[in-house]
Amino acid sequence: MTAHKPQFDHPPLIEKRRPRCPPYIEVTDVDHLLPYLDAVARRPYNQGRHAAWDLKPGERVLLRVDNWHSPLVIEACKRILEKYGCKYEVAYVDRGPIPHWVGADEVEYYLFRTKELAEWMDEWDRIAKEQSYDKLLWGYGGPILADADVKIQRMPFISPEILASPAHAMPYELLEAIDLWTWKRVRTAKRIRITDPEGTDLSFTNHAAYYDRNREFYNPDLIHQTWTGNEGFAKTYLPGHVTGRPWVFLPGKEDGNGVIGGTANHIAPVEWTQLVIEDSRITAINEGGLFGDKLRALMAETADLQYPGFPGKGIMHWWEASIGTNPHIHRPRKDFPSGLVNCLYERVRSGVIHIGFGTIISSMDERRAARQGLKVGHWHLHLYFPTYETEREGDNEPVIEDGRLLALDDPEIRKLASKYGDPDLWLEESWIPAVPGLNVAGDYWQHYANDPLAWVHTELNICRNWHHMFAQMVGGDPKFCHDESGFWSGGCVGQPGLHADTCCAHGHDHGHEHGAGHGHTAGPPAL
Repeated sequence: MTAHKPQFDHPPLIEKRRPRCPPYIEVTDVDHLLPYLDAVARRPYNQGRHAAWDLKPGERVLLRVDNWHSPLVIEACKRILEKYGCKYEVAYVDRGPIPHWVGADEVEYYLFRTKELAEWMDEWDRIAKEQSYDKLLWGYGGPILADADVKIQRMPFISPEILASPAHAMPYELLEAIDLWTWKRVRTAKRIRITDPEGTDLSFTNHAAYYDRNREFYNPDLIHQTWTGNEGFAKTYLPGHVTGRPWVFLPGKEDGNGVIGGTANHIAPVEWTQLVIEDSRITAINEGGLFGDKLRALMAETADLQYPGFPGKGIMHWWEASIGTNPHIHRPRKDFPSGLVNCLYERVRSGVIHIGFGTIISSMDERRAARQGLKVGHWHLHLYFPTYETEREGDNEPVIEDGRLLALDDPEIRKLASKYGDPDLWLEESWIPAVPGLNVAGDYWQHYANDPLAWVHTELNICRNWHHMFAQMVGGDPKFCHDESGFWSGGCVGQPGLHADTCCAHGHDHGHEHGAGHGHTAGPPAL
């Protein structure tokens, strides 16, 4: 099938989804990071993507870090574990030199990453049996084991920029309400359509057989087959990472059909890539530059192989369309994309959908395939401006519109947010990417899609070093660009009732007050 490329006479989102970039703060003091970790330490434990450590005095904790983590972040984590009276150990791992990525590197990385996750899960299983720790702070994505014997939470804080964000100070009550709003509408939908201006138009039936009798959890028989031994993890949505398409297959009923187009994966921006989907199987991979070439080679190599649990032959089956729910996650600017400072983190920003295809990550079916000597791994495309439409009993309520998760506009969610201050501050996205031809003036193909990494490097460099000029240069939304409230520079931590000053919307330039040219250097935020 020949690729049908998106074409625009006028940027379709230039008025509706103007770019936004949070102020850049150069963190040089461990004390600046502690209030964010303190908020994380107090959040109730969950198995998902919201950092929620739920630290308790006397708890035996293993913190697993490596040389790709910032030493400043590691030191802050140690201090917060000490503050909460935990008996902790730090496991340091040398991952080797920090690589600088291009998008095509995802193919090899996720072949490696799948093996690494399998090794981690084996190690977690051993630790759980030994009962030497109560909690592990380890890893940055992927599934975890059942947590009856040891609780496993993420350590997603690679750099100070990633940690020092309102994303990690949001009240958990609010995050949970956004998740539940989203999950309720997903699980009760009879049919779903996902579109995106970069070329996605995909529909599928959200079969009743995916779910239990009450359509509250996933079908326990399917979960047992696909996720044997880890049913508790897989039976429902992941906090911060709502499964907009069930992570299981229904042989004979899979009817995902359409196309998926995008310009980023978990590692880095990548030349525009299109997947053609027929009955949830990828039948063609168009364009994509070197990324596309590598995927096509894998597709041909595995075309005649039957993978455990798959509805047909080959590795290239579509199984994931997961929805981010935290409005303050943003693409990191410093050192992007290198090491773990890459596109993985941004996938959980509210309204972003990431597509997954290949073997179902760390499922028992994937582990069975690996034991048979089959290649295992999965790959991604990100949708930054998707619309997620549902057919439901009594209404066809959309869940996402042009990349805006509509939970953030729900009156009950806004009422809840107002308990903690200005709901606009909590529920407006910190970051909306600038994409020429979509929400920025320019030609989508000439200025962006044929080499998106070049544009993104430039965009992030300007946002970091000349932040006070960024919104004006790209026609962006200046609503919070100068952070006069202090919300983005630490005032969100423990200070409800803040109101952002929108002076830059009226043409005032206070960039020099915030260290224009290099971002401003942060000391500890007031508590």
